[in-house]
Amino acid sequence: MKRLLLGVAGLLLAGMAFAGGPRATREKVEASMVVTGTIGVTPQGTVLAFALDQPEKLPPLVADLIGKAIPGWTFQPVLRDGKPVAAKARMSLRVVAQPIGEGRFKVGVRSAWFGDQGQGIRKESALQPRYPMQAIRGRVEATVYVALRLDRAGRVSDATAEQVNLRVIAGENEMNHWRELFAKATLATARQWTFSPADPSDHALYRDVRVPVTYQLHVGNTPPPSANASYGQWQTYVPGPIEPVPWSDEDKMLSGGVDALPDDGVFGRSSLSLLTPLDHG
Repeated sequence: MKRLLLGVAGLLLAGMAFAGGPRATREKVEASMVVTGTIGVTPQGTVLAFALDQPEKLPPLVADLIGKAIPGWTFQPVLRDGKPVAAKARMSLRVVAQPIGEGRFKVGVRSAWFGDQGQGIRKESALQPRYPMQAIRGRVEATVYVALRLDRAGRVSDATAEQVNLRVIAGENEMNHWRELFAKATLATARQWTFSPADPSDHALYRDVRVPVTYQLHVGNTPPPSANASYGQWQTYVPGPIEPVPWSDEDKMLSGGVDALPDDGVFGRSSLSLLTPLDHG
């Protein structure tokens, strides 16, 4: 990761809920943003071109960092009828800023996802997980990254919370409590979701998807800001550990981690497989 001075006093603690957490927990606080766009690759797997969504909303250092990293990426060639072909995909990148002391931060691209959202898989049920009342009283916000295995009819056959990121600073035991609370609430509803049935031409028994679920508090009748309104802004949180998905195999869906996915979507396997590190710094 690059070492850069962001020049934003108190960035990593802004907007965080505090519960008497120790210094070790505070040092885990990160600031990050999800940056989306498109990318094209040659038949050999090198980058042909890329474009970022709403570049005018991105901090200059973020746009510069991504602009320098992407041209050095190499992907596994995409085959069609056994022959390598040029390919294009949507991309979603998680850019992270971590404190390194004396008001300085290291900033880099930590995780990425490449592909069309859902890849034809739509969530058909409208059930939303219920915000845990204890978390509302504690003013705790979170994002839960749910991994799901779907049967051919679109029903959820397996579900697990792969990562829970929190916007609270507390002791490790309390942080674990909040993560378990949000994971339990999310999975209770996620297991009731239904998705579009498998295409008859797809003979796979199961389809694997990920769905991010965001818990965000708001005051009165004022709705929380939309993803579009917050695009290009730093968000602070304490990342949770990445838990193994029992049914996963070596065909990874993402590069670098699970938190590159934008909020509130359905995401299948990555259509491009990255061979080089995300950040060469």
